[in-house]
Amino acid sequence: LHRDPSSTPEGFDVMSSVSHYCNGLMMLSNLSIWLQYNLGAMVGCSGHFVRHGVTYTGDCIVWAWFICDSLQNFVGTPQSSYATYMDVD
Repeated sequence: LHRDPSSTPEGFDVMSSVSHYCNGLMMLSNLSIWLQYNLGAMVGCSGHFVRHGVTYTGDCIVWAWFICDSLQNFVGTPQSSYATYMDVD
């Protein structure tokens, strides 16, 4: 299990699984959430705050996308804000 302290706290890590494996399980341990993580699954969470990890049987590749402050500073893009939601009537 690990966290990604270099990713921005306001953003989400997006992780997708590719390869041949079975019994995939993603743990979001400090949230007490366990997700079935089968081939082709995608999970988004704040890797900066949420401890996460994957267990599986076989060969597993996880592609992860996340934004670092240093990348945004280098290319001059504005910092993102925290995700929010609105109730739907």
